[in-house]
Amino acid sequence: MKQRLALLEETLHREVPLTRTMGVRVEEHDGRELLFLADFAPNVNIHGTAFGGSLYSICAVVCWGLLHLKYEDEGLQAHSVLGDARISYRLPVRGDIQARCRLPEDGSYERFIESLRAGRRSRIELTAEIITERGVAVRFVGSYSAHT
Repeated sequence: MKQRLALLEETLHREVPLTRTMGVRVEEHDGRELLFLADFAPNVNIHGTAFGGSLYSICAVVCWGLLHLKYEDEGLQAHSVLGDARISYRLPVRGDIQARCRLPEDGSYERFIESLRAGRRSRIELTAEIITERGVAVRFVGSYSAHT
């Protein structure tokens, strides 16, 4: 699994160079959830907290990364793009950034994959959260479109 996560991190840094500058690291994956870490220093704003644009970007790529891994699991050659998103900044982030995305448990992931297997464009809504010691600091909901 470590090698697979390292390969995903290399892919991110190559395909989305900003992730390298932001210090994004692929940390854990259990089949249903993906965890990214990112350095605080390159993502700080003038207030000494994490920059909102960085938090948005990290959330967007952790969701994309989870889909990327799931396509591999499913044996699909699929491509995803973020079509729409909304974000809620609840607490300031004052240290290294921890972002996670989980597959939805409402059956939408399974329908999404079925549609892709049938050769149709498909859409799924994924949620990412930035977690701090005080709880959920950021909640991101993105709508990802995919095709094979």
